[in-house]
Amino acid sequence: MLKNLARMKHAITEWAIKESILDDATFLTQKEWNDRGEKIHNDALMVLVIDGSGIFSLLNNGCDTTEFDDLVESFGFWYERGYSWSLGFYPTDNYDYRRLNGNYTSKLLDPRWLRKAALVKAAAGHQCEDCGKQGRLEAHHCYYTTMSLGYEPWEYPLSAFRALCPTCHTTRPIPEIRARAFLARLNQSQLSRLLDGLDNGFNRFEADSFIDFMRKASFHKTHMDEALLLLKKNTDIYD
Repeated sequence: MLKNLARMKHAITEWAIKESILDDATFLTQKEWNDRGEKIHNDALMVLVIDGSGIFSLLNNGCDTTEFDDLVESFGFWYERGYSWSLGFYPTDNYDYRRLNGNYTSKLLDPRWLRKAALVKAAAGHQCEDCGKQGRLEAHHCYYTTMSLGYEPWEYPLSAFRALCPTCHTTRPIPEIRARAFLARLNQSQLSRLLDGLDNGFNRFEADSFIDFMRKASFHKTHMDEALLLLKKNTDIYD
């Protein structure tokens, strides 16, 4: 159980960094929390202090917490809010914390994976997120986290997946490999700035228009004018 708890702590941290909401959030062990003399969470396995964190806004301002709730549940735990700025984590009754033997394929028969895959497909409206086809779908991991921690296939946030038809599930790894290979060209600072720029662009502009703009952008004025027209296309929030 404690190994699951450690993996969950790492997974929540990675997820919060990805969502840009980690900020000052801090995990405390049971002893660290009880040493503070607080009157709640005294039997919690671990406590997350979220004041000064975007997680505080997520949980206190009526936002959708489905992904966070599911991520915690994926490791065999549930959380209880105490103060507005604290979460206590507790073990799920009758959860099997033993590591599964067998290969990766056999783990995809586990009820916990089948549940996760069903959530991914439901969130996609039961159609392929790459080509739009309906019918048989498969849940595709878009990335794998720190391998040394030995995450199970279902121990990922919902945003780590895409629901894909079998054809797209077969072909998608090709551009994903190209994307990972491209990152090898950049140092850490460039990577961070690239991600900030992409995040800004995709939040501000319609996705395909922004991508077409980047493909067309040029020092040549005519080409650049054409690129700007592409950027404005289908972009209602363009300013």
